[in-house]
Amino acid sequence: MTRGSARARDPERIVADLNAEWASICEDGREVDEWAQRHAALRGCRDLASVLAAIRFDADGVLGALLRESAAGSLSAARTVLQAMLGKVVLMANSDPTTGTYAYVVAMWERVRTYPIDRRPTHIAGNLALDARKLARREGRRDLRDTPWPPDGGFDELVDRQRNRDDIDHGRDVSLLTAGDIIRAALELEIIDADAGALLGTVYADGLSSREAARRLMTSPQVVRQRCSTVVRRLVDHSNELASFA
Repeated sequence: MTRGSARARDPERIVADLNAEWASICEDGREVDEWAQRHAALRGCRDLASVLAAIRFDADGVLGALLRESAAGSLSAARTVLQAMLGKVVLMANSDPTTGTYAYVVAMWERVRTYPIDRRPTHIAGNLALDARKLARREGRRDLRDTPWPPDGGFDELVDRQRNRDDIDHGRDVSLLTAGDIIRAALELEIIDADAGALLGTVYADGLSSREAARRLMTSPQVVRQRCSTVVRRLVDHSNELASFA
């Protein structure tokens, strides 16, 4: 089997297995009643399927509740978050020509199980996606396509090994970041909007002067400088967050 053919079938297999597993457990409500008593965002939920549906209406509230339950030891809560993020996992893997879907699923599972909910209680879906992408790219040279699924003891051991290898040296990460990396991360974390991203891209990624950027953006150089200063201060306020996810 060639590397290309394995990668082509990889998403189809793992996504189908995950969805089949979810279909077999999504009506389970054994833990959900207890969660609903502890978390306002889950009130009215009666099974895992209704918990998953509730994410559409209160993403941070529901995901935050699930991650707290996951941190307390609930695999069902962690599995629900993974299912919620599965579409994003597939999109990220499809856009990455060097890293397969298995690696992205492993990375997402690891991040779900270790997410610091007390420190990062907002923009949870975006944070998880960026965390997983970062880890998957670091592990991109490792061949994870032979990892069995659904997860068993071997899968858990693999995740543990990845966690031990991933020391997340943010000082090193900052030194490797480009302006484009920072802008993309800021957009995904919703720290800046699309207009601010275009402005920063013109000045810092494309390297135009304020006068040249003003002509491109049909404004004045003074406005360009003022807006850049404001947006950059916003990025500085979130520098640790950006360094973690870019």
